Formats: sequence, C-alpha cells, structure tokens
Amino acid sequence: MGEHDTWFTLLPFWPEFEATFEQGLRRDWEALMFQDTHFTMAHVVGALLAIVVILIATFQYRASATDETRGIVPPRQLNLAAMIDGIVGAVYKLSCDVMGEDDAKRYLPFTGTLALFIFCCNIQGLVPGLLPPTDSLKTNIALAIIVFIVYVGSGVLRNPSHFLGEFLGPSIGGFPWLFPLFLPLELVTHIARPLSLSLRLLGNIFADHKVVLAIASLVAVLAPVPFLMLGAMVAIVQTLIFTLLTIVYLGLALAHADGH
Repeated sequence: MGEHDTWFTLLPFWPEFEATFEQGLRRDWEALMFQDTHFTMAHVVGALLAIVVILIATFQYRASATDETRGIVPPRQLNLAAMIDGIVGAVYKLSCDVMGEDDAKRYLPFTGTLALFIFCCNIQGLVPGLLPPTDSLKTNIALAIIVFIVYVGSGVLRNPSHFLGEFLGPSIGGFPWLFPLFLPLELVTHIARPLSLSLRLLGNIFADHKVVLAIASLVAVLAPVPFLMLGAMVAIVQTLIFTLLTIVYLGLALAHADGH
C-alpha cells in the first residue's frame, strides 16, 4: 500500500469514482507555498466518515441522556457517547471562560461540532489505511473560512456600527482620523486569522502522519506504538488549539460589538 493509498483504493469502483470527481477538486496552478497538492477523494470520503461517526455518537449520546439517569451520571464506559460528553463539555467550559455562559450556550452547537469534526478527522491519521482529511489545506481552509464568516457575521449582527467602527480606529472629535492606518492593519489581521488556523492544523497533522508512516514502514511491530501515542496527543492538542482560537475570535468579535 503506497503513501497515499487507503482501504478505499482497494474498492473495485474506486479508480473510476476518483477520476470522475477528483478532476473538479484539484488545482493545476502553483504559487509560493501552494505547490502541487496531494488532495485526493480519500480526504473527502474521510471527512464524510467523520460526519457519520459524529452522527452515530450523537444518537448514542441522546439515548444515554434519555435513560433512567437523564444524562446526569456520565457514561461508565469509554464509548462514543462518553466521547461526545467529554469533548463538548470541555468546549463549553472553555467558551464560558472566554465569552460568558449565555454566548457559550448560544454558540455551543457550532464550537462543539467543530471540535468533534476536527478530532474525528485528525484521529484517522492513526488508523492504518486511512488518511486524515485535515492533512489537506483544502479541508482546513474550508473550516477556517466558516469560522471567519461566523465570528465576523456575529459581530456585525450583534452591533454593526460598533463592530465595523473598530476597523476605522478611535474617533477624535467625532471623526476616525486614523482610519488610513487602522483599516489596512485590521483587514490584514482578520484575513491572517483563517490562514493561520488552516496552516497550523495542516503542518502538525501532515508532519505527524508522515512520521507514523515512516516508522511503520521501517519497523512494523511495536516501534510505531510510541509515535501512535504521540500522534493521539497531537490530534487532541490540535483540536484544542483550533477550537480555542475559534472561541477567542468569537469572544473578541462579540466583545467589540458590545462596546467592551
């Protein structure tokens, strides 16, 4: 099995399926850091697989929350329901510390789902025969753009005049005299946020996946175990970083919109 081969490539219909859909998803241009992409349909199917796992886990958690314990007692076993409870609970606590309890509850469906999706994508890099969808810049940029739209849209909807006024700088005598300086700086700052989110996640997951593959190709027994454990830690930490920064950006946008 090659570096970019997966269990999907063993399916008899996979070559035709990949040739049909991948042509519209790949790019031919190259510039600066955007060199030849290794993006394949395996990344797309991996993302769909993550969605299916999250849906199954959600239904299991919903069932556990409607049993005799009513969700008050955490699951005793480490199953999908416990994973949902642990990850979403941690995201909610982080959100409360950053943006307050009310906004934490309001945005928990977004931040919790984002954390679950990124974790399920990251962890696929530790499963032999699977590719982590987050080791492709396309996946990460898509997630970062969604984050960008949500936090900018939230700031504009909460208080458009104050939020957009932050781009113009402080007012002196009722007029933002420093807007020629503040406007480009604020635009660069906000544009850099989704770019930094996507590149940080790409670099760590791509490097970790490469290391595990290299060690497994040299010594397939026992030697990869420490690197798999390290990879699990990387998957958790990168999920935490991406989600925490998303919460921080949301908190800043809402605080600016409220005039704090």
